[in-house]
Amino acid sequence: MTASIDVVNRMNAIKRVTLNKPLSEHQIDRKRDHLTDCALSILELHGAEQLTLRRLAETAGVSRQTPYLYFRDKSALLNAMRIVGLARLTQNTSNAVNQANADDFVEQLLVAGRAYVQFGLDNPSLYRLIFVPVSPDCRISDDLQSAIDDNNAVTQAPLQSAWDEGLLSLPPDRLNKVFWATLHGLISLHNEGLISHEDAKQQIMSDIETVLTNGFQIKHDTAVREPS
Repeated sequence: MTASIDVVNRMNAIKRVTLNKPLSEHQIDRKRDHLTDCALSILELHGAEQLTLRRLAETAGVSRQTPYLYFRDKSALLNAMRIVGLARLTQNTSNAVNQANADDFVEQLLVAGRAYVQFGLDNPSLYRLIFVPVSPDCRISDDLQSAIDDNNAVTQAPLQSAWDEGLLSLPPDRLNKVFWATLHGLISLHNEGLISHEDAKQQIMSDIETVLTNGFQIKHDTAVREPS
């Protein structure tokens, strides 16, 4: 209830500031999105440590007070950035899965995993922001939780289909966590410089795919399936 009141008060404040030309709800959303995009640019170019609401105002070409009309504080801004980052990650992996064989859950998981890892390697600052809480007591908002659920659903769906067909050794919710933890570990180790050689990264990724591909499935024979 308090959060809803805060949002209403903030939107009313925005309209009061623009008395000569009140902003519509659509314009307010567009302005918030623009500020979020500017913040993401600062993150990519300078890192999270250099991101402040004052710097955001300078980058966006607005007054120092304007960002506070759309974001309660830096934590609220980071929350909005994490939601956008998750949406981009989800879109990338979804696109990969949609181009895979709809009847082959292993292929869907492989392409999803590759797209996931590539996103994390291409966007190290954003990836870290998405999955590292701003503070230990940072509360996950409803919008952020929804973005997290959407991201999980990309790999949950093919796993659920395979489970329904009796092809998996463990329930999909447990396997999805294993899938995420393994890929997250590879991305984090690489981005921290602990896996710096390209050949080593590629070999580890290939081995992960082999282990997970065969570990997921109920063994009907002793043949090992190599990722394509």
